[in-house]
Amino acid sequence: MSESSQVSRRGFLQATGLAAAAAAATPACAYTGGVRTGRARARNVIFMVSDGMSTGTLTLADTVIRERTGRASAWMELLATAGARRGLATTHSADCWVTDSAAGGCAWALGRKVNNGSINYTPEGEELTPVLVRAKARGMSAGLVTTTRVTHATPASFIAGVPKRSMEDAIASQILQRGIDVCFGGGGQHFPESLRADHPGVHFHETASDLSGHAPDSRHFGLFSSSHVPYTLDRDDSIPSLGTMMRHSLSHLSRNPDGFVLQVEGGRVDHAAHANDASSLVMEQIEFDEALREGVEWTAGRDDTLLIVTTDHANANPGLTLYDKRSSGLLDRLMGAEHSFEWLGPRLGEAVENNTLRDLIAEMSGGFELSDEDHDFLRGGLADSLRTNGFMPQSRTATSLIGSLLANYHGVAFVSPNHTADMVEVAAIGPGAELLEPVLDNTDLHALMCAAIGLPAATTVG
Repeated sequence: MSESSQVSRRGFLQATGLAAAAAAATPACAYTGGVRTGRARARNVIFMVSDGMSTGTLTLADTVIRERTGRASAWMELLATAGARRGLATTHSADCWVTDSAAGGCAWALGRKVNNGSINYTPEGEELTPVLVRAKARGMSAGLVTTTRVTHATPASFIAGVPKRSMEDAIASQILQRGIDVCFGGGGQHFPESLRADHPGVHFHETASDLSGHAPDSRHFGLFSSSHVPYTLDRDDSIPSLGTMMRHSLSHLSRNPDGFVLQVEGGRVDHAAHANDASSLVMEQIEFDEALREGVEWTAGRDDTLLIVTTDHANANPGLTLYDKRSSGLLDRLMGAEHSFEWLGPRLGEAVENNTLRDLIAEMSGGFELSDEDHDFLRGGLADSLRTNGFMPQSRTATSLIGSLLANYHGVAFVSPNHTADMVEVAAIGPGAELLEPVLDNTDLHALMCAAIGLPAATTVG
């Protein structure tokens, strides 16, 4: 995508004073235009990301929460809170109308567009300093909390610099070298003992019970899975919830009188959308919403913390799409699943071979019984994916096939298993939130965040 074709407000950096701040070496990003300039007003930033959250995902989770609890989701309650602001953000990357998580995260971390797949490298090949590196240089504490690998694209975007997001071993090393104070999630495979031994001041945890009683003056890494943290549907009690990880992070980071920046990601929302796994999608979004409630409650009554909640991109555009008599009981069926599609995957081949597909699907979904027609369609599609969908090759997958069948059961259908170019939700509360505009670009959140806490603009590494 050429610079001239981008739909972001190209004058934003100049209008906010970022470009001028960088040129004049002033100490912080600044807003102009009579709103405010120069001085920071927040001490802390909590930046929350429901990765891959379409508007349909937010709607589905809010609907289920209302049905189950009689109250709105934390996200909807936040929007109704005095002082909260809401906007819609564009999300394109430097080279594509549809962003990936790496470019999406770097837009927040740098205030610049990068190419899909890059972590804080510009299209011209320059490495720039992400927001957490600048926060640490200012004496602030820094934290990352996620349900993906901590080396995955979104957490990496706030701290690392590599040409390709797949360089997760290098990202792990940088997370440690660059002084992250709290880092909770998955990805233990990228932190071998040899790497850990080089950082004796870091305490590593592997279970939820390890989080209690940790030393207050130490750095803490909770790596609760070798790869991504399991979906909530497949998780046992040894793995803390996203809200629990966030609560421990806030307790630790808030001890620093110079403040902190904390990124919190519900990363498996995105993965469930890719898989067209509606039940897992809603469960992951609900877990994220519970973590958001933790953040909102923590900031309530404080005047020193800016909380931003958003997503890097929409994914798969799910929606509840059955109505009339067919709509009866849909939400109960949606939330009745026993396992995720990830649990299902390794068992599919054996089920086809042993003619037990019906039993396997019923066990996973919590009761969906394949009709003869469904069974033949699924079995045939697994054997020959060319029979299932004309959108190739993206939708010619076992998970998209199963997701389309289950839509007849719980009513949630998907447009594809891909990211989309939709505008996304942003909400903010706390000092600086008043500057959130109704329509913005994802890069604008970087300037808002920097101005709130007085961080300098991103500069070239080295």
